[in-house]
Amino acid sequence: MFAKPCRPAHLRFGDGVSGKKPDEGSEFTATYRVGNGRAGNVGAEALCRVVSDLAGFQLVRNPLAGSGGIDPESMEEVRQFAPQAFRTQERAVTEDDWAAVAERHPEVQKAAARFRWFGSWYTVVITIDRAGGLAVKSDEKFREDIANFLEQFRIAGYDLEINDPVLVPLDILLKICVRAGYFQSDIKHSLANVFSRYPLAGGGRGFFHPDNFTFGQAVYLSKIYQTAMNVAGVASVEALTFQRFGKVASNEIDDARLVPASLEIVQLDNDPNFPEHGRINFEMHGGL
Repeated sequence: MFAKPCRPAHLRFGDGVSGKKPDEGSEFTATYRVGNGRAGNVGAEALCRVVSDLAGFQLVRNPLAGSGGIDPESMEEVRQFAPQAFRTQERAVTEDDWAAVAERHPEVQKAAARFRWFGSWYTVVITIDRAGGLAVKSDEKFREDIANFLEQFRIAGYDLEINDPVLVPLDILLKICVRAGYFQSDIKHSLANVFSRYPLAGGGRGFFHPDNFTFGQAVYLSKIYQTAMNVAGVASVEALTFQRFGKVASNEIDDARLVPASLEIVQLDNDPNFPEHGRINFEMHGGL
């Protein structure tokens, strides 16, 4: 079995900082095998001659077919069977790459990345949806931590900028019909609790908990109706107001949903001191 001449290969060693530097005077020996793949698996009785300076050969034969020749792996096979260590992306090139590596950070629920050209170079603008709805840019410690975390993935020629998501405060008014025998005040308190932004006493989260929504995620009236109807004592519910806070309604009730833009996240804190952070009110009817 004869092998075709191979192209020269080059082996690069470290400099003592990035990789180990060989000792001066070290000698290296390469041991390798080459072949012609499956084409080199000769058939039975195919060999009949020996090329040698030695005499005394009377017969040469191979009663069994050759085996063991393997064709080079395709690039797809290399990708599929590469060691696990090489399957984790350790660089960020595309916008999706940047979003994916940012989401590896334990405090990041979701991330979105956009390339922006500022005249001389590109800047990667990463918008962070932080777990718990916590601040991003105004939290100096977190901003420094996430910037250092992302720096290891940055390629030359790109700057990095970290942004908060664009919050979309909501303005909701629900007409609630209370069943006979239930107090309106109790039902209103229960509704305010289930539609809050806080963890619930029995486990779970309030409907408008920051971790329940992320970039571009719509709010559906059907889910709001379902949540309200699950409160004991509620006979019926109807949305009277369902829109962005401080904005003109844009047919959201007829559409039965409110859809934020790709870098926007809905917000409803229902804090009477800050109605501009989103509010929900209840118009109560019936009951006691």
